[in-house]
Amino acid sequence: MEDELFNKFVDSGSTSINNLILKNYHKLGMTEKDLIVYLALSMYGQKGNTFPMAKDLADDTGMDEASIYTIIQGLIKLGIIELKTIMDHHQQRDIYSLTPIYHRIQSLLQQEQQSDKQHKLMSDTEELFRKIEVEFGRPLSPIEQEQIHQWIDDDHYSVELIDLALREAVLNQAYSLKYMDRILISWEKSNIKTAEQLQDRRKKLGY
Repeated sequence: MEDELFNKFVDSGSTSINNLILKNYHKLGMTEKDLIVYLALSMYGQKGNTFPMAKDLADDTGMDEASIYTIIQGLIKLGIIELKTIMDHHQQRDIYSLTPIYHRIQSLLQQEQQSDKQHKLMSDTEELFRKIEVEFGRPLSPIEQEQIHQWIDDDHYSVELIDLALREAVLNQAYSLKYMDRILISWEKSNIKTAEQLQDRRKKLGY
């Protein structure tokens, strides 16, 4: 009996699913039931059945057929799966494509990455404001804050490069954004817009 049960486990096979799906399904708007149905579709797909019957999906998941149809329609609307019609041996047949979810996850990760970059930039900008105020010994005016934002947003100077311009200004005891602006313009004329480019130039010049 134990051997029969063991053989049943082995013969039933296994279903492979990317961990990014498990980690991000809820961020895509999927519910736990949506995930279960997607897993069931994956199981059949990996066995070569790309259009399983709703009755079979219902039997496997413990849901009724009406719920299966509703969930599948929801997955299609979410862009998780796609119902496609293909030609197979000169005959049309429907299949469930399970790959759209990867495009959704890619977009999600790109958005999160962009959001992380934006938060870091905001944090770095606030820290830059604080450094300048400490060095200048006074709060920055709204106009000065706008000037710094223009350096970052319009001129595309990195925060690190502006910080280096601040150091140059302090070394020369010139506590003004106008002096920093002249430094940044001078560097830009030398095609320098990042701290790394400035460092490379200084190495080439030997200082």
